[in-house]
Amino acid sequence: MKKSLLISGIAVKFPRKCPHVLPAILMLCAAAATAQMGGPIGQPLNPGNGNGNSLVGQWRGVFQGITITLVVQPNGEYIQTNQKGTLMTQESGPYRLAAPNTLIFSVTNWAPKTQKVYHPTGTTGGYYTNEPTAKPPGGTDTYVFNGPNTVILTDQVVHGSITMNRVK
Repeated sequence: MKKSLLISGIAVKFPRKCPHVLPAILMLCAAAATAQMGGPIGQPLNPGNGNGNSLVGQWRGVFQGITITLVVQPNGEYIQTNQKGTLMTQESGPYRLAAPNTLIFSVTNWAPKTQKVYHPTGTTGGYYTNEPTAKPPGGTDTYVFNGPNTVILTDQVVHGSITMNRVK
């Protein structure tokens, strides 16, 4: 029969042989908790390293024919507008730095809040109703600067990338 880890002494010896494991786990847990509470972790959005790279400002890019305008405000809020032709959606809310070069966007407001839905009746006719639109999911994006006026955002769920250029 195999001895348990506690009786054999392996569990007692492990912390002595790997003294950095528990502090590393605690640090990761603290970082995750701070990120969930909206606290800053890692590299700030306005780094003081003199390279001029800052996400604060207005950015524009095109992804699959949709023009995306992202306004990142220094107060921790963002506004994103997606437009294709005459169709437009918008979302806004807080963002936070979750790790170096990783942002989490949380949606608290969006438009449109309703959409017209057609309900057919029989073989001819029908009627429209205004149905609520679902809240957009927000997102987690990594970013890499290609100079002070160009940044590449990569969505961490679908792994799509968009190159955004500073508007102003």
